[in-house]
Amino acid sequence: MPPILPKSFLTQMRAQLGDENDLFLASFSDPAWRGIRLNTIKNVDANIFNRLQSVISCPNPHCPNAFAFRAEHKLGQTLAYLAGLFYIQEPSAMVPAFLLGALPGERVLDLCAAPGGKSTQIATSLQGRGLLIANDASPTRAQALVRNIERAGVRNAIITMEQPHKLAARFGEFFDRVLVDAPCSGEGMFRRDAEVLKAYTANKPEVCAAIQSDILRNAALMVRRGGRLVYSTCTFNTVENEGIVEAFIKKHHDFSVKEMKRIWPHRDIGEGHFVAVLERGGGQGQGNNTVGVLPPPPRKPLKRLDPNFIFGEFCEKTLYNTTSGYQVLHKNNLYIQPEAIDLQGLRIARSGWHVGEISKERFVPSQALAMALRKEDARFAVDLPEADAWRYIRGESLDFPMHVTAPATQKPWVLITYENHPLGWARLVQGRLKNQLPVGWVR
Repeated sequence: MPPILPKSFLTQMRAQLGDENDLFLASFSDPAWRGIRLNTIKNVDANIFNRLQSVISCPNPHCPNAFAFRAEHKLGQTLAYLAGLFYIQEPSAMVPAFLLGALPGERVLDLCAAPGGKSTQIATSLQGRGLLIANDASPTRAQALVRNIERAGVRNAIITMEQPHKLAARFGEFFDRVLVDAPCSGEGMFRRDAEVLKAYTANKPEVCAAIQSDILRNAALMVRRGGRLVYSTCTFNTVENEGIVEAFIKKHHDFSVKEMKRIWPHRDIGEGHFVAVLERGGGQGQGNNTVGVLPPPPRKPLKRLDPNFIFGEFCEKTLYNTTSGYQVLHKNNLYIQPEAIDLQGLRIARSGWHVGEISKERFVPSQALAMALRKEDARFAVDLPEADAWRYIRGESLDFPMHVTAPATQKPWVLITYENHPLGWARLVQGRLKNQLPVGWVR
């Protein structure tokens, strides 16, 4: 049963599409497209990929390592999803981050990032090198962003919760690439989301356009000379799309339009989307991209009670490979940044890769640390069969498998994996693997 569409929207689309309007309206009787994107930060092996192929209808033509399907599947309730091996994302929503074209080693800002689909996609492009700042002004929405960044095993991200003008005042021309997936009237999601349709009003595109213009203006201040700015929406309205871009270019002569792309549900795989790729003139590296960087701290000998010493001691006992980066302690929580970033005065959800907590002169590793490791990084690891993996996900403790060779008196931290992919931590205590999965991690 197709949705009942607003009259103002029908009038707008008739004028916009002309002879194609009937085909466009007929597409609302079709099921919405759904999609998955493989997480190339992690090694997705053939067994897991083959099982996903029973769901996949076709490759997603908009993005590599991504696939589309129309049937309903509860992929979010699979062990592969909980291990962060893929992200569930509408097919056309993958286009903006793909056209952003982030490269390993670059500094990238995702300005309107929650719930994290585009941020995790950018992270796969960076491949652990460079810096990603994922921002969403809503603390509530940022919670989902944190969870998805951590599940994906992203090490080089900082998560902020600020208004764009505050970030612009702090960072200036700091970023190689900036993505603005702007809040919009959501016309492109009418087929798949009844709540978006319910919230739509005749004047919503004009209201959204004022917000979009302000966000884009501040985003432009943070793009280095020679850098790239991508603007996207999930709406059909020209006021929010071409109108915003044209008005922006008239006021910002150092930017030029390299590409504008629309995705239509009657022509393409996916829901409605608009993407504009803008580039800033001035040449490579001519912007001031050191504003947000702190000088390296002076080297001091580590003392036994120093957080760095406590974390280093944990790594020596628990991991084969030590972690590198700039260590930041907020209260009792320890974070690692790929470079030292000045975040003072900003609202922060995560100051970097959250590796754990200092508690009573002990280090307690985080779920984010576990999810970003490989099985071979851990000195003590247990790969569980499917039934036991589900018991672990439900919060149960497990019998101690005899092939884990560790003195029980050490109470070592054990990395729990499924098909060699991390699910979380357990503590070996008196012959049992005590479950350390955080409450609420699996919802």
